[in-house]
Amino acid sequence: MNRGGQLRGFIVVILVIVMAAFAFYAFFGDPTDPTNANFDGSGPRLVALSALAFVFLASFVFGQPKVGEIIQGTLFWGGLCALLVIGYTFRTDLVQAGYRVLGALAPGLAVTQTDGSILIVRDASGHFVLDGKTNGSRTHFLLDTGASAVVLTNEDARRAGYRDQDLSFTVPVSTANGRALVAPVKIDTLTFGDHTLRDIRGFVAREGALDSSLFGMTALDRLQGWRIEGDQLIMNP
Repeated sequence: MNRGGQLRGFIVVILVIVMAAFAFYAFFGDPTDPTNANFDGSGPRLVALSALAFVFLASFVFGQPKVGEIIQGTLFWGGLCALLVIGYTFRTDLVQAGYRVLGALAPGLAVTQTDGSILIVRDASGHFVLDGKTNGSRTHFLLDTGASAVVLTNEDARRAGYRDQDLSFTVPVSTANGRALVAPVKIDTLTFGDHTLRDIRGFVAREGALDSSLFGMTALDRLQGWRIEGDQLIMNP
């Protein structure tokens, strides 16, 4: 490109920048005004303008493309820009869909988040299940806010170190299958995610009485807080 062409290209780039500045001001108002700082409302437009500005500037930096290249570039960058805008617009739905996929692929996985809370995703059956450890032994729990305490299946209790001859099934409880007797125990450690609860009051069910150990209120009450948001169980240790 000769000096005259370079000068014209430089002038066009300046004009594009000036036009982009005017367009930004028209879309978003004065950027120094805090009341205009609302990315939720203007985010998609900002993404679109940024993509278009990039295309214009790149076309002048790397030379004048042919007609076919212009059409291909317009389709490519236009499609990419549309995907970015659609992804930003529906970001909440996409995140929720991602959580549902996580719940289906890895039910019971406890994910520690940056704020220290622990996230559990509802599984495909609609329940919250939790993979943890009882006295260092792996235990698969079902969240049951109706259970007053942590209840271990007989099999999980044996793996956690409780012997049948040491268990006394003397405490009556109400279950979905009616009245039953359970054995009181003290759980030394109950671990989920990277958090461990100590000295938890619990019970052991008779053999065959439960399909899964229950993560009940004696564990939930030891947390700073917990809540259910859609398909997510969020626990704050």
